[in-house]
Amino acid sequence: MTWFAALMSDVSGTLRRLVGRISRLEWSAAAIAAATLAVLVALEPDILEAPFASGRAVAFTFGGTALAAVVLAVMLALRVHPVARLLVLAVPFLAVNWWLLEPYFVDDVVNDEFATSIAEQREPATPTTSEPALAGDMSTPPADPAPVLLGAGQFEGLAGHDGRGDAGVFQLADGNQVVRFENFDIENGPDLEVYVVPGADRRSLDDGAVHLGSLRGNVGDQTYELPEPLAPGPWTVLVWCEAFSVEFVAATVTVA
Repeated sequence: MTWFAALMSDVSGTLRRLVGRISRLEWSAAAIAAATLAVLVALEPDILEAPFASGRAVAFTFGGTALAAVVLAVMLALRVHPVARLLVLAVPFLAVNWWLLEPYFVDDVVNDEFATSIAEQREPATPTTSEPALAGDMSTPPADPAPVLLGAGQFEGLAGHDGRGDAGVFQLADGNQVVRFENFDIENGPDLEVYVVPGADRRSLDDGAVHLGSLRGNVGDQTYELPEPLAPGPWTVLVWCEAFSVEFVAATVTVA
């Protein structure tokens, strides 16, 4: 084992020399970054769960850290100026962390108008009386039929993410269908997409998943067009994080 001990001694000596070349400026920047992250975690503890939410998230976290360490080691070995080293590492660090952390603190609010609501169509119809229209009165054209609710369900948070609200599938007067979110309020995140997946209580993008587009807001009422009408039966409306392949919220809707 003499050769192994000698190898480890050489590696240890090299690392000590490289670490010794790190300037006070870089140590100060690292301390500021660590303190800032600690404050953000104190404000939003769910940040700690994000790096371990899925295999892709773990690979992204540790792969990015390892890459940064290798780049720093190379720059230290080549005696790159401390300011240049700081810029090379700080710019991508700030950009990536802004992309990852900004959604935790900023809500994207959407409020699409719609001719009816899930709650309204769930309530029993109340008979109304109206005066008969005059035979010759053609001034008011007949109104378009209101969208018809085919099924609805409630969102629940998944994989440690908070969320609530209602999901409904409506059929429009022209025969097309839409998915409607109401009273929607979920934890924000990066790269969120909306899918409908065949079956109840789905937690992944199984065969037959239909992509409805990017989530337009993590708060508020919103409408998504379906490319094709859904077949009768249970479907899961799923908000999915593409960046890390992890589910955020889901609602089971049984289409009549």
